Amino acid sequence: MVFGLAWIAPQAFAQLLPPLPLPGGSLIVTITSPAPGSSVSGTVQVNASVSIVGSLTVSQVQFFRDGNFIGSDSAAPYSVSWNTTSTNNGSHTLTAVATDILGVRWNSDPVTVTVSNGPPPDTTPPSVPTGLRATAVSSSQINLSWAASSDNVGVSGYRVFRNGAQIATTSATSFPNTGLSPSTTYSYTVAAFDAAGNLSAQSSSASATTPAPPDTTPPSVPTGLRATAVSSSQINLSWTASSDNVGVSGYRVFRDGAQIATTSATSFPNTG
Repeated sequence: MVFGLAWIAPQAFAQLLPPLPLPGGSLIVTITSPAPGSSVSGTVQVNASVSIVGSLTVSQVQFFRDGNFIGSDSAAPYSVSWNTTSTNNGSHTLTAVATDILGVRWNSDPVTVTVSNGPPPDTTPPSVPTGLRATAVSSSQINLSWAASSDNVGVSGYRVFRNGAQIATTSATSFPNTGLSPSTTYSYTVAAFDAAGNLSAQSSSASATTPAPPDTTPPSVPTGLRATAVSSSQINLSWTASSDNVGVSGYRVFRDGAQIATTSATSFPNTG
C-alpha cells in the first residue's frame, strides 16, 4: 500500500468546511427609570433593560439626553448617573442605544421627563462695608456708622468687631458700643453677611478714644478765712488753699451772701 501527501491552499481548505452560522436576532431596549412624565432633580440613575431575541449578545448600552451623550454601561443591569443640575429646568428626552456584537445599534423608545431643580446655592458674599466712622460720645460710649453693603441676593446684617473680636451683630448700619472704659482707645471693623451665611471681608478699621469721665467731686471747703480792715475803704481777705481730686481752679468771693469776685489766689483785697 502506498501513501502520499498533497498541499492544499487555505482558501480551498475553507471551501471544504461547512459555513459557521452568523448570530442573528434583535435587541429590544427599554428605559426602565425614570418613568415617563416624571419630575427629576439632583443626580438620578437612568436604567435600561435589554431583551435579546435570537443569538445576539450586547456589547454596550449608551444613554443620551436630548441626543447628548450621558454615559454608557457594558454589563447588565445597564445604568448611568445623570447630574440634572447641569441641565436647564424643563422637559428633556432620554434614550438608550444598545450595540450588539455585530456593531448594529438598537434604539429604545424615548422617555420624556421634567427637570426641576431649585436655584443654585448662593456662594457670593456681600460687598465689604465702607465709610466706617467711630465717634466717642461719652467716657463710656462710642457710636459707629458705615455705608450699607450690597449683595446678589440681599444683605442680612453686619458683624461688629472691636480690637479684632466680634462684639455684636446688627441689621442696621450703625451701632452704639456702650460700657467702655474712659480715656481708652478702641479700634473697630465691620463685616456684612447674607442669609446663606456668606461673610464679607472686614472693613477698614476706625478708632476713637473715650474722654476722661466728668469730674463731679467738688474741692474741699476753704478754711482759715481771715478778714482784716486795712483802711476805711478796704478789707483784705486770706484763707487756706482747698484741695481737689483733679485740681483747684480758683475761688469765688462772697460778701453778705452775694458773689463779688473770682480769684485764683488765696487772698483778695476788697476795696471801695
